[in-house]
Amino acid sequence: DGTSLAVGLRTVSGVGGVTDLEWNVGMGLPDGMNVYASFAPRPDGSKNAKKGVGGDTTSAAGNGWDIVLTHSGLLDGLNVFAGMSSVEQNATLGDLDSEAYGFTYAIGGATIGYQQSSIDNSVAAGKYYDTDAYAVSYSVNDDLTISYGITESSTNLASTSDVEAQSFQISYSVGGASIVFAESDVDNQNYVTGTNRSGRTVAVTLAF
Repeated sequence: DGTSLAVGLRTVSGVGGVTDLEWNVGMGLPDGMNVYASFAPRPDGSKNAKKGVGGDTTSAAGNGWDIVLTHSGLLDGLNVFAGMSSVEQNATLGDLDSEAYGFTYAIGGATIGYQQSSIDNSVAAGKYYDTDAYAVSYSVNDDLTISYGITESSTNLASTSDVEAQSFQISYSVGGASIVFAESDVDNQNYVTGTNRSGRTVAVTLAF
């Protein structure tokens, strides 16, 4: 998506993108550990106009919450995370349940990462999406960085296919100038069979 080639993945969003209450708890926990939590009384993002009348016009029928745990103190260079979310929906859909977990590990000039996420009852009752993402980057020197990432997502929706997206990227900086190159491919974009796309991005930025 960052190279203007839409993948169409359905990813975990939680309730943090709407009007909510958020907490960040780190005090009293082991070094490097943080817990993030949020609560939304109405996670559909709707609001009433002045003198307007409220009502259940969307799939959201109640409140929603998120909780995420991160830890960077287990091993030098290792960051792990895990989170889950639940949003009350109408009786037809059932609750929208999401979870995600993964890690990044940096050693020398290389960083690797992995994330697994899943969503249940996202579009209709009993429907789910499972997504795995892998990535690696390597800093050749202070100016040159190379990275590669691949994402695979599956669903049980009828007449759909698994999405696979990958991108190879190079970034080079010299002085105040930066040059970025990306080659990206998507198979079964938006879970539509045979909808394959590829794109190439070249960008130059100057800092004064």
